[in-house]
Amino acid sequence: MIWPFARPALPPLDAAGSARRAALARQEVDLKRPLADMRWCVVDVETGGLDAARDPLLAIGAVAIEHGRIALDASLEVGLTQAQSTAAANILIHGIGGSEQRAGQAPHEALLDWLEFSRGAPRVAFHAAFDQAVLQRAVRAQLGLAIDAPWFDAAVVAPLLFPDAAPHCRHLDDWLAHFGIAVYARHGALADAYATAELWLILLQAAQRDNIATAHQLRGLLHARRWLAVN
Repeated sequence: MIWPFARPALPPLDAAGSARRAALARQEVDLKRPLADMRWCVVDVETGGLDAARDPLLAIGAVAIEHGRIALDASLEVGLTQAQSTAAANILIHGIGGSEQRAGQAPHEALLDWLEFSRGAPRVAFHAAFDQAVLQRAVRAQLGLAIDAPWFDAAVVAPLLFPDAAPHCRHLDDWLAHFGIAVYARHGALADAYATAELWLILLQAAQRDNIATAHQLRGLLHARRWLAVN
């Protein structure tokens, strides 16, 4: 009899993949460094739907912010191969065609690339809870890892630092327009990560203006905001 709640077997890794996974099992992020000196990993994902617990991860796009600038030579863009492509209506949203989905990188390899790229850096996304849930689920399913890295949500930080703009800025496009950020493209994982990184640079400058010196202090401010909202 097969125990009904047994976890599915992990995809097999070769020796190199196993060594990479072992090296990534423990990740430490120093949040007490000055904001301007932090390395940040800004990420966006494309999925086969809006259910973070079930819909497939199709692509990951990420850029690095280093020493207060977007590192143009440090980016990640990977597509994860799918056993079958998503529905036509979904393809119209993310633009990743069926043949492109089936020709992607092996999921465990793509996720190893993601973890290596983001190692040692806090993660940033717009509506980060979705990206975090999707990536953590995929990493757990493909690599058996539970990475406890800090995440920052630009959609939460922006209205906190710019409360006057918050009533008319709900979506990423709203904030980009508010700050006059020109975007070369949108609605691809890497393009959206780059746009979010540009917004995050403005938010970091505003945080330092408000005497928030470290990511640790910024996270404390966010926790205080959540506590006040609940109470």
